[in-house]
Amino acid sequence: MLAYVFSHRAAPGTDLIAYEAGLRLFHAALEEARPAGFISSNTYRYGAGYSDWYLIEDSAALDTLNRAAVSGARSRPHDDLARSALDGSGKLLSLVSGRPAVAGGFELGFNKPPSLSYADLDRRLEPWTEQSEVSLWRRMMVLGPAPEFCLISPSEVQLPADLHQETRRRDPI
Repeated sequence: MLAYVFSHRAAPGTDLIAYEAGLRLFHAALEEARPAGFISSNTYRYGAGYSDWYLIEDSAALDTLNRAAVSGARSRPHDDLARSALDGSGKLLSLVSGRPAVAGGFELGFNKPPSLSYADLDRRLEPWTEQSEVSLWRRMMVLGPAPEFCLISPSEVQLPADLHQETRRRDPI
């Protein structure tokens, strides 16, 4: 499973209630269309910004999702949102462990220390990744900005200090 994550914020002067309503409308229209390879999508608020999480079966679903997002019943809500959004950036993540959570909670971004193997990192993260509501995601092919890993947890957690985590609260809209 992959997640295409598109982060953005509303332009100054934008009515945030209308912006969030537009996001909900767009995701509902995408859910109704159910393009091939599409699993689900949600938007989360992170302080003054937002991230749209599009869960897809595989990378082949990206082309279908891209076409579906800007056509049919999704065209107008997409275009309205695009005119009101700033600083858009995307990244592609692969599910390493766990099951994707739809509810809010916390997103912990971190990079693997260069001296640590991926197998050793996996072992060090087991106290968190073995929890039922936690998922671990890894950036694919350096597509998108750092950090390399994203741990989603329903509660705030503290990872080992050498991972230099960046914690953000995420609230579903």
